[in-house]
Amino acid sequence: MLTSCNSLFKSAIVSLIVIGVAATAVAQEKKVDPTGTWAWSLAVNGNTINQKLMLKMDGDKLTGTTTGRGGNELPIEASKFKGDELSFQVTRERNGEKVVTKYSGKISGDTITGKIESNFGGQPQARDWEAKRETKKNSEANITGTWKYTLTTAGGQTFEPTLKLKQEGDKVTGSVAFNQNEAAIMDGKFKEGEVSFKVERERDGQTVSSKYTGKLDGDTLKGKINSNFAGNERTYDFEAKRAKE
Repeated sequence: MLTSCNSLFKSAIVSLIVIGVAATAVAQEKKVDPTGTWAWSLAVNGNTINQKLMLKMDGDKLTGTTTGRGGNELPIEASKFKGDELSFQVTRERNGEKVVTKYSGKISGDTITGKIESNFGGQPQARDWEAKRETKKNSEANITGTWKYTLTTAGGQTFEPTLKLKQEGDKVTGSVAFNQNEAAIMDGKFKEGEVSFKVERERDGQTVSSKYTGKLDGDTLKGKINSNFAGNERTYDFEAKRAKE
């Protein structure tokens, strides 16, 4: 009888150990890591602003930087990270005023979903926030090739421009053929799936400056063109397809 009780006791101890190990393994599997580059876009006054957040864990502390309008990089402050939830704030200078923007969200896989709150002009503002972690696929993407798209102007005219792009590291060179005129691109950059460059053309004795920003998805390049002619600014959507060689 005593032997039987000892056997049952040992079996119970073994079961508890197995359960404990399994529970620890599950907990480790579910541990969330915020490390990486996160990207999202904001629509402000009809313009799309692409923003990035670079996060890493320094021991138990969450550190990082953000980049946004103008490409300025700023450190995050008052950061907190626990479980799958994070929060931090960023202080910016705008029109001589300090603007504090607070971010809070929950991480699920490669997505952060939460809120952005700011106090510009003393007026509290809040908006939804969804950021995507940049994947290895994006970091290995290449934008080299010939791209075609259709553009309809404010006056109703339709054109079919052609982009010829070449990527070398983060640098992009090439040209835009528009209405039988070809112009070289300037300040071309491509990093983590996003491209930007500028084109200047002569029209009626004046310089037309156009800035392209877009995101690469396979053989599709989708983004915005911000054009300035004679002081008039216009923004166009564009979706270009890579031509098969």
